[in-house]
Amino acid sequence: MAKHDINNILDKGIELFRLNGFHKTGIRDILKACDMPKGSFYHFFESKEDFAIKAIDHFDELISKDFQKNLSDESLSYFDRIKNHFRIHIHWYTKNDYKVGCLLGNLSTEVAGTIDSVSNKISKVYHEWSKGLATFIEKGQQAGEIRDDISAINLANYLFDSFNGALGRMKVERSGGPLEHFMDINLEFTRKKERIAS
Repeated sequence: MAKHDINNILDKGIELFRLNGFHKTGIRDILKACDMPKGSFYHFFESKEDFAIKAIDHFDELISKDFQKNLSDESLSYFDRIKNHFRIHIHWYTKNDYKVGCLLGNLSTEVAGTIDSVSNKISKVYHEWSKGLATFIEKGQQAGEIRDDISAINLANYLFDSFNGALGRMKVERSGGPLEHFMDINLEFTRKKERIAS
């Protein structure tokens, strides 16, 4: 892949946004990371804001492919496939000394209410992720693996919101503890428990 390929530029920019944040990452930082002239950046992007929106779309595409891959292992139960998906992402988020969070989570805390176009794009992607996970949760509910006293979409929103909160605390504490708590408590909350005969 050519270093000035748009996907390579987006990958580099996403790394910088996830590590340093939106406001601390300038166009010059992206140019330096990609070793490219300023003109090349503006060939692909109208502005830093436009870059952020395209980066979100690119990140969404990567995560969505990963989501489908992780949930397609039919040797695992529906619940275990969801658990496996979050476990894989925990490994991804913790391998850089707990400094790197989710691109959308990081951008949300920085630009929410200040850059409407970026905020609206994040909101749209979050809704799509929740709908995708809810569809899968519903299958787990029908199979009797996931609790069905709460709607699938509410469980999906609960998991994503809890996971993003755990990622934020992970970065503050420089510890994987919050993510382990998510796996042990928040994720287990969605599992259907056997009724105890009275």
